[in-house]
Amino acid sequence: MAIIEVQNLHKSYGALKVLKGLTLNVYEGETLVILGRSGVGKSVLLRQIMGIEFPDQGTININGKALHSLSQHEQLKVTKEVGMLFQGAALFDSMNVGENTAFYLRQHEKEVDEREIQQRVAEALAIVGLSGKQKAMPSDLSGGMRKRAALARLVIYRPKIILYDEPTTGLDPITAQQINQLINTTKHELKATSIVVTHDIHSAMEVGDRLAFHHDGKLMHITSKKEFIKIDDPLINAFFENAIVTRAYSPSSNYKNLEQIKSL
Repeated sequence: MAIIEVQNLHKSYGALKVLKGLTLNVYEGETLVILGRSGVGKSVLLRQIMGIEFPDQGTININGKALHSLSQHEQLKVTKEVGMLFQGAALFDSMNVGENTAFYLRQHEKEVDEREIQQRVAEALAIVGLSGKQKAMPSDLSGGMRKRAALARLVIYRPKIILYDEPTTGLDPITAQQINQLINTTKHELKATSIVVTHDIHSAMEVGDRLAFHHDGKLMHITSKKEFIKIDDPLINAFFENAIVTRAYSPSSNYKNLEQIKSL
């Protein structure tokens, strides 16, 4: 069953055309990874799905409801089931980790008492490996810990759809692998449907059920990762080769060159 349906999506910013008829179905319980170079519009797609921006043309259905034809109130009810891990974590710098994690409950579930909030904060932080860090400030955290804290803020309200915007960008290989493992753990804990946009091949192989390639405002070759890595397409081969050269994956990975990726 398709939880997210995107049909013929177009989005421009002035003269810059970013999405040019993009079409996509995401199915219940899967993690779809969208690969592509930085700056090609992968994150723009996530903002449309979140309802942060409106497309110029096309439709987005979430659980069978056409998002941008709904009233603001109805749209908020639909997008309440959608959570997003932003590339920069987007923590509130003036709040400690516990307060950041509890933010959604305090703003949107006012019937939850403080004792339950603290219990759920502790549980969410335990899931992401930050037990006991409630009092830490975002400025005290490493990049990887900030991503974990942002993920705890999602886990606490248990969204059914999670969008990840370049979750491993800027992280060292060991921390990036820990984030990959957390994405998989969160998927199973929440039974969530996920979209991950990234240019990190190793991350894609670790977390993806299906892969797609974003090029020129559209998605190409949406298929299982087993089939995706066998595709003989100059654009994808060049992308793989560039990622290998720039070591956009763990040095401990088995994916050392294009031939080894293709032979999996």
